[in-house]
Amino acid sequence: MYAKPLFSIHAGVTPAWDNTKLNVLPNIYGEVKLKDKPFLIQGGFVGRYIQNSYRHLSSINPYLLPVRSQKNTKEIELFGGIKGSLAKHFNFSAKAGIIRISDMPLFINDTTNALDTKDFFVSNDSRVNDLRIHGDVSYVNQDKLTITGGLTFNGYSGMQNNARAWGTVPLEMEASVRWWAFKQILLKADFKAFSGGPYLQKGNIDKSTGGGADLNAGMELAINKKISAWMDVNNILNNKYERWHSYEVYGLNLLGGVLIKF
Repeated sequence: MYAKPLFSIHAGVTPAWDNTKLNVLPNIYGEVKLKDKPFLIQGGFVGRYIQNSYRHLSSINPYLLPVRSQKNTKEIELFGGIKGSLAKHFNFSAKAGIIRISDMPLFINDTTNALDTKDFFVSNDSRVNDLRIHGDVSYVNQDKLTITGGLTFNGYSGMQNNARAWGTVPLEMEASVRWWAFKQILLKADFKAFSGGPYLQKGNIDKSTGGGADLNAGMELAINKKISAWMDVNNILNNKYERWHSYEVYGLNLLGGVLIKF
């Protein structure tokens, strides 16, 4: 590591073993502060492994068939971007990178099933390129109000074993608000929108889902240090979208409960 008031760099490697095979991953990143500017420039060349346990895969797609073999995903990313602060409470960042992905899990509808295509199986693609662009902003006013927003684009290309990046989301936007209106009352809202991703129908027909948008709001009331009550209103827009083909989400719904801490 090397650091100066306007410049810092971390240069190293990360040895990692995947099923007894040694891989030496790059771990290089740095930042440059621009004098008299409210932001800094960042860049890096880093590698990482993602362990594709069934728990991890099913957290992405809960409609998986049993996984008979496991391949972990290796990502090598070259990126650059900026981040900084405006005024006293605003923070922002933007980053663009090229990621080389090995053994990326893609989720394909099981079209061999004579009854339906509601089950999914994993197809690991040996080599995928991803142009990833991400930006986010936030407003934080101590512990009273927090507003965040983010936008992520993934442009997958160069697949070796699949025609398309099945089950992925090309464009996703998220926003949230957390406001302590009073000392014991938290008001919150979340919004999420995404573009449609590719899937397969019977006869190997290439289709794309229609994307969707979801707005949720809720409230939490701290009755005392051990008991609190909450209520969530989900899918306020009552959009009947599909994140995964054949699984339409619930429409407008209301949930509530009590949380007791022992």
